[in-house]
Amino acid sequence: MRKIAILVGSLISVLFLYQISHAELLVADDFKGKLKDKYWKGQKESWDIKNEHLEIHRVAGDGNGAEDFGYGVVAFEDFGLRLDFYLFNDDDFPSKMELLFRANEDLHFYQLIITPANGFGRPNSARWYKREGEDRGTWNEYRDFRAEFPFPVLTKEWYTLALFGKGSTFQLYVKKQGELVFQKVSEWSDPKDLHPKGVLGFHTNQLQHYYIDNLYLYDKPDEVSLAVEPYGKLAVTWAALKQ
Repeated sequence: MRKIAILVGSLISVLFLYQISHAELLVADDFKGKLKDKYWKGQKESWDIKNEHLEIHRVAGDGNGAEDFGYGVVAFEDFGLRLDFYLFNDDDFPSKMELLFRANEDLHFYQLIITPANGFGRPNSARWYKREGEDRGTWNEYRDFRAEFPFPVLTKEWYTLALFGKGSTFQLYVKKQGELVFQKVSEWSDPKDLHPKGVLGFHTNQLQHYYIDNLYLYDKPDEVSLAVEPYGKLAVTWAALKQ
């Protein structure tokens, strides 16, 4: 029995290592120094590296100009994403955070909008949108999938989100930065599978101002752990990338 147990344990270990070896880390960015060309095309009008964070901010525009959209360069299909975010409250206007995923520069994308609990419109919510090109009329919300956060998400505090995409199904989790365990926010599917492949991006206009940090993107959803603090794993990741 002991030999069988050892054999089973060995097989499990081999399978685990096989899975890890076939998962690819697509993006790992702590935003120190200049914006990394291998990960980001960015947007000169609204992107900057400030205090070792990616700052998304623009003081003009209506949210629909080319300067309001910034993109990455690494395309993906299935994915596991984790990032930290911080929402400003400039002049008593609480900022939202607007993430684009499976995005293309021809304005085809999915979009996640996070509104803080002290924000306007839909406070303390995660909302999902899609757009299908230049026609702004195709920029619509998936209203059935609006979700309230399981705790107050406020401005001037750091949070960590985990977003998974497998096929046309997506899951969102969130936690306060430094806490150990994520809490689930929502899960939804796009039956039309409008955007099967694309890059990451961020959207802003003159009313939004936020930081992004410690972003990493895998080509498999299950590579992002929901039950451990990220920084130990990130430290190993940064070291591995710099070797």
